[in-house]
Amino acid sequence: MYKMEEKEGKKVFNFQGRMDTSACSGIENEVAGQVEKAGQPVVFDLTGVDFVSSAFLRLCISAAKKTGPGKFQVANASPQIKKVFKIAGMDQFLSVQ
Repeated sequence: MYKMEEKEGKKVFNFQGRMDTSACSGIENEVAGQVEKAGQPVVFDLTGVDFVSSAFLRLCISAAKKTGPGKFQVANASPQIKKVFKIAGMDQFLSVQ
């Protein structure tokens, strides 16, 4: 589902596959705990992700709140996934690249 690494002073979560409700419910508490302990900027790398559900969007909002302003980023999102963030209005307050 995901791997975590430290890269260039950031905690990077590399997600894989479908981030649907089932997948997110299995990792939500673990990821939230890691984000809370990070003490540095956090990146959710979506290179290997082909689908996100509202549960994943909730995980992103939670991570952004825990890290603070400007310290959370969604990276390498496909055009389809960027569209989901845009439709949800989340591109207005999250960095989605």
